[in-house]
Amino acid sequence: MNIVDYAEQRKHRRIDVSWSVIMRTPEGDMVGKIENVSCGGAYVRCSTLLSKNDLFTMSIQAPNREPLNVGAKVARIDIPLSPDTEQVPIGLGVRFTHISKKDLQFISDVVSGAC
Repeated sequence: MNIVDYAEQRKHRRIDVSWSVIMRTPEGDMVGKIENVSCGGAYVRCSTLLSKNDLFTMSIQAPNREPLNVGAKVARIDIPLSPDTEQVPIGLGVRFTHISKKDLQFISDVVSGAC
């Protein structure tokens, strides 16, 4: 499958962002950076590997608002070829499993505003 095929499979439009996130997992809290977001999920860069289908909560710090608290599930993992994950962090595609109407509306507004 090439990149175009993968993009065509997406259910939701994505927009590039640079938002800080704290992922609360059973193993402890992890800090990451959201690179893009949609109404259905996000792509997160972090230095700690999670497993596919792991469930966790995210505290997302978008600019000029209170943090969004979202339930999530790991849908995809991109492991860098470099052994130095400090310089090339792990990528996680996550699907939102629980999000309030208010937070979903905020993300929808952000994505729609990029048109």
